[in-house]
Amino acid sequence: MYTYLKLAAAAVLVGSAFSALAGPDHQAERLYDRVVQQDAGALKALQDLAKDNDPEALMALGFMYEHGEGVSRDVKLAIANYALACHQGGQYGCANAAYFFEYGIGVDKDASIAERYIGLIAKDDIDNIDDMKELERQRHIVYEGKAAAETDVEMRLPVIEYLERHVGSASSDARAMMARIGFTKLDTLRLARVWAERDKEPEMLFRVGSFYNFGYSHVEKKDAEAFKWWQRAAEAGEPQSQNLLGLAYLQGKWGVDQDPPVAVSWFERAAAQSDRDALVNLGEIYYLGEIVPVDYARARSLFVEAIEQGSARAPRFLSWIYYNGQSVKTDCQKALQYRQERRNHQPDPQDDAKFLGQCKSDLDQRKQAGKAAPTLRLQHKSTYHGGNGGALACEPHFVVTTDKLSEIANLRVTVELKNDQGATTQRTLAFSPFGMNTMNEGLDGRAWDSFSSSTLLPMKTQEFCDFQADYRITEATALVNGRQADLVAQGMFKR
Repeated sequence: MYTYLKLAAAAVLVGSAFSALAGPDHQAERLYDRVVQQDAGALKALQDLAKDNDPEALMALGFMYEHGEGVSRDVKLAIANYALACHQGGQYGCANAAYFFEYGIGVDKDASIAERYIGLIAKDDIDNIDDMKELERQRHIVYEGKAAAETDVEMRLPVIEYLERHVGSASSDARAMMARIGFTKLDTLRLARVWAERDKEPEMLFRVGSFYNFGYSHVEKKDAEAFKWWQRAAEAGEPQSQNLLGLAYLQGKWGVDQDPPVAVSWFERAAAQSDRDALVNLGEIYYLGEIVPVDYARARSLFVEAIEQGSARAPRFLSWIYYNGQSVKTDCQKALQYRQERRNHQPDPQDDAKFLGQCKSDLDQRKQAGKAAPTLRLQHKSTYHGGNGGALACEPHFVVTTDKLSEIANLRVTVELKNDQGATTQRTLAFSPFGMNTMNEGLDGRAWDSFSSSTLLPMKTQEFCDFQADYRITEATALVNGRQADLVAQGMFKR
């Protein structure tokens, strides 16, 4: 059956006769969510809405009674509500009501009753025989899979995956067809959520979070709801969710505060399961050294594994590692090879020759770099306000530069800021490696000054957002050409 679902998913939907269906105010959806949370008043309000023959309310009640969501399971009441929805024009509920009789779910099988409901599915706007055949084919695939999933837990994820393909990224006509047979995005979310609650299956929990994140419902705080389900999935061992939690704590998004150490721990757990994105995210952390000390060897091993998992992001890092000789001897040819992979195997002979020449020239210059200490300068460029969706008061933008070719890594600069009231605070800035080549190109391939690095200083309160220009550097340390240096004591930092 799993193979059947996968093969059927590849079929091309035909025709354009189907129209999208949606309730304008989502009242039934909001009431349903409250009922599931055991709000008795919401159940009464939803029932009253259904008495007015609101199809969304009838569908919600049908689903609740079918699965025992917020109410006791009652197949007869489920059928009754689906049937009433069906009789509002055949756009909703007909296939849902037919399902019980066609497969004997909670009632005796009765093909004639099933056919009667199937015959009520609205077809007045369908004038193409291929569309009619496709409608019936999709109905059969989905409900056969759902019937099997009633008793076979392993069938549930394939059913949800199939529905996701046909209501998520499919064409509007395809989505409208699925709605006609009882499965909108919201219906798919509800079914996935029921099965996730019952089975606690990690990947199903992840899917529910993703459905919220992709807007399958109209819940107000969709990101926070998505995070809740991803957290459950992550704690159950699901690697994609672990990677997403890492991103949430790294960036301070989806309702959580920035917490880099927690982010690293989630990336580590996902990378241990060879999650492609987590391998790159963790490798980037070890390569940049803004959260942890740089560890190029660890970063390189993570990027290599990520490429084995099909990552398109990892080659750009490996290109830099072999260009700059970070944890390995400089290998310009390997650097070029990974650079070409980053460009999707579209080499440019002229550009490649220039790259190899510059790589060899930079290697020669680095060999001379240790003979003279570099001079570094720190500058406050600007201040951004209201970052992370308003969670931050401001983010002062600092840029540090070096005056000569020399790798600066693990740079930590503590600055003392003073506001107009005379109050002071000390904050530490962390910078990614810079100064090791003359490519004037960032890791993303865009133009960037190779002799500079920048960072944002997140502040949650306004107190020091407008600090005075005469801030001072109280401490600064870094690895300079592989050697630990106290930049203030050695006079390398200038204002």
